[in-house]
Amino acid sequence: MRVTNQMISNNSLRNLQTSTKRVDTLIQQLTTGQKIQRASEDPVVAVRALKLRNTVSQLEQYKTKNIKDADSWMELTENSITSISNYIEYMSGYCNQGATDSFNNDNRSAIAETIRAYKDMIYAEGNTTYADRYIFSGYKTDTSLIFSATEATKYSYSITEELDSSKIDVKTVTINPVDPADLDSYLANTANYGTADYPAQKSVYRLRLAYDGLSETTKPTVSYLDDAGNTQTLNVTSTYPNTQSKNYYKNLGDDEVRYIPETGELVFGKNVYNKIQNSDKITTEYAKEEFKQNDLRPEHYFNCVQTNKSSGEKVNFEITDDDQKIEYEVNFNQMIRVNTLGRELITHDMGRSIEELADKVNEVADAESRLAQLKGMLTNPKYSGDDKAIEQLNYMISDAENEVKMKNQEMRQLFNSHISVFQEFQTKVTALQSDSGARTSKLDMIASRVTEQCTNFTDLMSSNEEVEYEDKAIEFSAAAIVYNAALQVTGNVLQKSLLDFL
Repeated sequence: MRVTNQMISNNSLRNLQTSTKRVDTLIQQLTTGQKIQRASEDPVVAVRALKLRNTVSQLEQYKTKNIKDADSWMELTENSITSISNYIEYMSGYCNQGATDSFNNDNRSAIAETIRAYKDMIYAEGNTTYADRYIFSGYKTDTSLIFSATEATKYSYSITEELDSSKIDVKTVTINPVDPADLDSYLANTANYGTADYPAQKSVYRLRLAYDGLSETTKPTVSYLDDAGNTQTLNVTSTYPNTQSKNYYKNLGDDEVRYIPETGELVFGKNVYNKIQNSDKITTEYAKEEFKQNDLRPEHYFNCVQTNKSSGEKVNFEITDDDQKIEYEVNFNQMIRVNTLGRELITHDMGRSIEELADKVNEVADAESRLAQLKGMLTNPKYSGDDKAIEQLNYMISDAENEVKMKNQEMRQLFNSHISVFQEFQTKVTALQSDSGARTSKLDMIASRVTEQCTNFTDLMSSNEEVEYEDKAIEFSAAAIVYNAALQVTGNVLQKSLLDFL
C-alpha cells in the first residue's frame, strides 16, 4: 500500500487529537471528581446513577424525616401510656388503704381528692399533641380527646351508647337518709317518722352510663335484643323532679326502669332485669346538655349528634369498626403504625369508677356531718327543754349512726372492689404499653437497617459516579507522557515534506 506524506500527517494529527482528548478527559475527571460530565459519555453509568440517586434520596427521606417523625410520635405515646399506668398503680394503692378500718373520714376524703386529681392527670394525657396534632384522637387529629374549658360549654349531644348485660352490676345503696331539717315537721306532726323511714340498705340492678349530669327534661330510650334476636323497647321513668332527698332507689317497682340523670344510671326492677340479663345488646339513647372541662368528647367514643348551642348547627358522628391506624412508611414497602387510640386507653369506665368512689366518700362525710348536726341540736335551747324533741332527736341520732355505719361499710366494700377494677384497667393499659413498646423496638430495628442501606447505597453511588483520585492521577501521568511524546514525534514528522527536496 502506498503511504503518502499526507496520510502520515493525517494519522499523526488524528492520534495526537486522541491523546489530547484523553488528557482533557482525565483533567476534567480530576478537577470535578466525576467520571462523566454528560450522559452520552457513558450511558450505563448515567442510568445507574439515576437509579442510585433516587434510592439514596428515598432512604434519606426515611432516615431523616419519616423515621424521626414516627419515633417522636411513638415516644410521646409511650411516655403518656407509662404515666397513665403509674397513676392507675398509685390509685390502686390508695384503694388498698381506703379499704382498711384504720382510716378516718378526713383520711378518706384526702384519698378521694387525690384519686380525682389522678383522674384529671390521666385525662390530661389524652390531649397530648405532636406537631399540633392530638396523638390519641385517631384520624381526628385536629380534635382533642377531652373538652377544654372553652369547648365544654359550646355543645350539647344526643348520644347512642351500646352495651351488653355484662355491664349491669348490683349496687348496694342506703335509702331513707336521716335529715335534721325534718325534725320540726316530726315535732309538728306534719310528717311521720315511722319504720318505713328508717335508713336501710338495698341492692339494685343498675346500668351505669358513660356520663353523669344528663338531661333532666329529655327521657332516654332504652331497647334490647331478646333471646329471639328481636328488638324490644323498655318503658323508662325518671326520678325527677322529686330529687330533694336523693332517694333515687326507694320504692323501685319490679317492672320499672328508673332513669337517674344526676348519677347517669338506669336502675332495673327484678322482672326487667330477668328479661335483659342475657342480652348481647342494650342500646340507650340519651341527651347531655352540659359538659365540664376534662370530660371525654362523645364523638371519639359513640355514635352521636353534636349541636352547637349558639348556632344550632348539628353534626353527626359515627364510630366505625376501623381502628384508625395512622401509619408512616419507614422503608421500601414497609409501614409502621404510630398511634394508639385514646378510646382504648382512657375509658369512661375508668373516670366513672373514680368519681363513684370519691362520691361515696363524700356520702359518708355528709352522713357524719348530719349526725354531728343532730348531736349538736341536743344542746340547742330550742330543743333542749323539750322532752318530745329530745326523744325524737335520740331516735334520729340512733338511726343516723346506723346510716353512717351502713355508708362506711358500702365505702369500704367499694374501695375493696375497686382494687380489682384498677387492676383490670392496669392490665389493659399494660397491654397497650407492650404493643407500643413492641412497635418502638421494631422501628429501632428498621432505623438501623435503613441507616445501613443508606450507607451501602451511598457507597455504591459514589463508586459509580466518582473517580479514584490515585488511579486517575497515575493514568493522567501516563497520558501526559504519551501526549508529550506524541507532540514531539508529530512535530518531527511534519517538519519536512517531499516539496522541501524538489
